[in-house]
Amino acid sequence: MVDLHRWLACLALALALALALPPGVSSDKSEFVKGKICIGTNGRMSVPSNRDHHYRNLQNRYTNCTYVDGNLELTWLQDEHMDLSFLQYIREVTGYVLISHVDVRRIVLPRLQIIRGRTLFKLNNYPNEWALLVTLSKMHNLEMPMLRDILQGSVAMLNNY
Repeated sequence: MVDLHRWLACLALALALALALPPGVSSDKSEFVKGKICIGTNGRMSVPSNRDHHYRNLQNRYTNCTYVDGNLELTWLQDEHMDLSFLQYIREVTGYVLISHVDVRRIVLPRLQIIRGRTLFKLNNYPNEWALLVTLSKMHNLEMPMLRDILQGSVAMLNNY
């Protein structure tokens, strides 16, 4: 039943995004990027067996993605020169955003506007449940200039270097 609800929600969102352009305007002549729904992940902070494969999976999953149905988990990205520009079109995340064990100098989510927090991230030793958690990372900058709403959950930056 949950899959049916998720599918219907995705269908409704796809229809809404398809109707977002004014009549007579094609997406190839405007800066509007057509909506692409991506399914988020539930890996939490588990260590990937192959980090190159993990990076390619993230890249394939989120390239041209505008709506993450679930969680946006950026974990175990430890090459400081990794290109994360494939995240540039994400506008909404329905679950939580987790950034953990990331050594990329700069993470930019230039269009992220809303984190809904329908699912929240919890660690055993903390009472909080987070919609946005940055932990165990060496990044210098996290930029989310369009973020305007976190509907549910806390925000934390814990134990970064």
